[in-house]
Amino acid sequence: MLVSRTHKLAFAHYPKTAGTSLQRWFIDTCPDADLLVPDNPHYPVRLSLNRLRPPAFQRRLERFTHRSVKLLSPTLADRLRPLHASLRVVGVIRDPFGMLVSLFEFWKREPAVANSTDPFIGCTQHHTFRDFLAAAVIGGRIPSYKQFFDVGGPLWQNTTLLDFESLQPALQAFCDMNGLGHARPLPSLNRSAGGRDIQRYVDEAGPLMADVRRHFRWYYEEGVHLMIRGHEPLRAAA
Repeated sequence: MLVSRTHKLAFAHYPKTAGTSLQRWFIDTCPDADLLVPDNPHYPVRLSLNRLRPPAFQRRLERFTHRSVKLLSPTLADRLRPLHASLRVVGVIRDPFGMLVSLFEFWKREPAVANSTDPFIGCTQHHTFRDFLAAAVIGGRIPSYKQFFDVGGPLWQNTTLLDFESLQPALQAFCDMNGLGHARPLPSLNRSAGGRDIQRYVDEAGPLMADVRRHFRWYYEEGVHLMIRGHEPLRAAA
């Protein structure tokens, strides 16, 4: 997760959701932003929150401070609230099957992962998309959006999810909601060249399509209705 302590903002980067482009945008917008776990840009929200929580002594001090800030103005109280309790999180979600196809193709063409010792990553080099899909959603090698963004967790009420398919205008809506001004254009990074024959992958997936829907059930039933789409902001609620 990418965190800006000055703006109390964090970007939770779910794989293959234009995250590399949004990470660049986030750093340009919030220059103090840095990765909470330098070697893992895809660190989930709940684990990131645990890293942000202060040690026991500091937590006792903060409980005292929390009682004290109730006497202050709302604006000042918000500034004094500890980072792990006031962080606003933004992320991007997209159709899960399209995301899985994109991840499979990315790993398959990426030279850096050709010799990976991770059997899940390696199966994109030596096995079929169907094998990859089974490992992802039946074997649980890919976290669902619900798991990754910790739906219902401590930061969920401060979480905003953007629609991948209308990302630039959705990003502007997010900036308007959070006083960030005009959203710079997103750079185009890590995009695949040319079109993609999704139907071919659907045909290969066969009955596994039901497992995709089961694994990502929250997205289909709730998440798709919570995304900011263009200029129609819908704040994710607890």
